Amino acid sequence: MRNKHKTQNGFGLIEIVITATIIVISFTAFLSFILFSRSATLKAQRNTEAVAVGEEAMEVVRKLKDDNWTTNIAGLTAGTTYYPKLTGTTWSLTTTNSNSSSYYTPTIVFSNIGRDGSFNILSSGGTNDPNTKKVVATVSWTDSGLKSVKLTSYIANIKNN
Repeated sequence: MRNKHKTQNGFGLIEIVITATIIVISFTAFLSFILFSRSATLKAQRNTEAVAVGEEAMEVVRKLKDDNWTTNIAGLTAGTTYYPKLTGTTWSLTTTNSNSSSYYTPTIVFSNIGRDGSFNILSSGGTNDPNTKKVVATVSWTDSGLKSVKLTSYIANIKNN
């Protein structure tokens, strides 16, 4: 009798197609992972840079406060948007954005502070404290849509200047 089972040597067409499909799927998954990682890294970098710009804006406010509260801070209008401006070596706050060439746009908004009878800060109402302000620094940029980060702090006229 003859042996009805034949042995096959080499690859058949089906094995080649399956192997090619696995390679293509693996390559596509790897490429997608690389592209996603690059995008996530860029977003994290932009966010970190924006936080640094916001911290710089807060430092400008602190410097102006320390230099002269009455001249630099007390006269600013609560709720108005201000832009940090560097002229030579001097910082100031202005109501117009003169730094349009920058990728990030930092803004500063001051709020008046109300206190209760125990001198605690209230979220609304209370007695106005002219020697304390709430400061919100917002940094915005355009990166596939408008993005922003906000930093909030309080400043006080501790030097009575």
